[in-house]
Amino acid sequence: MIKTLFKLLFIVSISSSLFSCATQDEMQMLDSSLRSYERAVRWGDFTRAKSFHKNSPSLEDLERRRLKFYRVTGYNVLNQETADLYNAYVQVEIKYYRNERPVIKTIVTNQHWKRDEGSKIWYLNSAFPKFR
Repeated sequence: MIKTLFKLLFIVSISSSLFSCATQDEMQMLDSSLRSYERAVRWGDFTRAKSFHKNSPSLEDLERRRLKFYRVTGYNVLNQETADLYNAYVQVEIKYYRNERPVIKTIVTNQHWKRDEGSKIWYLNSAFPKFR
């Protein structure tokens, strides 16, 4: 009976550590995606930032020309919640200005990050920030 109990404990500990490693890898991939997206937005690489959006991964020519007039001065994560291994919700504050009007504006966006089950890549399932 004690041997059976030890075997059961061993199996539970091995499976929980394997689950922990998988969870850690997925969260590292999420963090990497969040940082890459932040860098793209922060440095004005809106074409790259848009590629993280699954539903519309490219900028239209008119939108690309319009966004050249904006500079981002701050990108701050206000809140991050990982619901499960496939969904994360991030609230972000973006500070920016338009080149010809040096007045800092702030927008708060709610991002829904979703992990693709097949490719295991995290992508944005929410709208691109509205710079106005």
